[in-house]
Amino acid sequence: RVLLSILLSILLLSILLLDVCQALSVGPTATVRVRALSPLSVRSAAAAVRVRAPSPRLSILERPDTPLFCLNVCLRIKKACREVFLECIRQNQKGTLSSEPLAVTYAYGEDETTPDTWHFFEQYVGREGFEAHTQTPHFAAWEAFAASDPFSAPPEVKFFVEDSASTVCSGAAAVRAVLAAGDWTKLFCLDVEMAVKPEAREGFLEALRADQSGALSSEPLAVSYLFGEDNERPNVFHMFEAYSGGREGFAQHAKTPHYAKWAEFKGTEPFAAPAKVGYYVVDLDGHQERLQTG
Repeated sequence: RVLLSILLSILLLSILLLDVCQALSVGPTATVRVRALSPLSVRSAAAAVRVRAPSPRLSILERPDTPLFCLNVCLRIKKACREVFLECIRQNQKGTLSSEPLAVTYAYGEDETTPDTWHFFEQYVGREGFEAHTQTPHFAAWEAFAASDPFSAPPEVKFFVEDSASTVCSGAAAVRAVLAAGDWTKLFCLDVEMAVKPEAREGFLEALRADQSGALSSEPLAVSYLFGEDNERPNVFHMFEAYSGGREGFAQHAKTPHYAKWAEFKGTEPFAAPAKVGYYVVDLDGHQERLQTG
């Protein structure tokens, strides 16, 4: 009886081994060869499983070749809520950049002149990317915080789609080199809203596209320059600009021939209301950037 049990066990084990071998498409006596991985393959494999660190990319290192769905956001926070707000936002940024495949940029910074006023710039692959963002646990945590009455004024959230997928300026190369070396840097950023008179729309677009083209191709301190029309308000346009070198980067932009032409157009009174401009600084950590890109 004992011998019969042993024989049955051996038979069952053989059948199981045969099933496994068939599933792996190898014979029971096949020799398994393990190919040595090159250093590049090792890095690629590590990058595939590495969790990205929460550092904003601002489309500097990589971006899709189609226009992105964007948000410019301004939040005014009660002073007593500042630390809780910052922790919540850090977690939201971390979750967005580490777990959302359609999220491209999540960056924020405090207003240059008004304490506890914060500007955000976000980019997603299509509106569906943003909708997916709103279904995440980290966004739910943000919604819970927002429901706790932390704001000193109503939030301003502006949705727009980029006018063009060409938004990375020539100055991004220097920033890319800094980040590749594992260093850190700061970007001086602008959040701009412009309401244009309907009759001035075409001239406005021509002038702004010309200024953008100049920034893209010829400014060593310009990093990102993009704009798009508001999703709900016709002839209202939003901009995001980023410069290295602090405010000096933007000052250099204002001295260029293409900006002079843009300024000349602005002198024709094309706006239906005064432009709204917010200035803020975004930190970029090169060590985290290397973790993101492998």
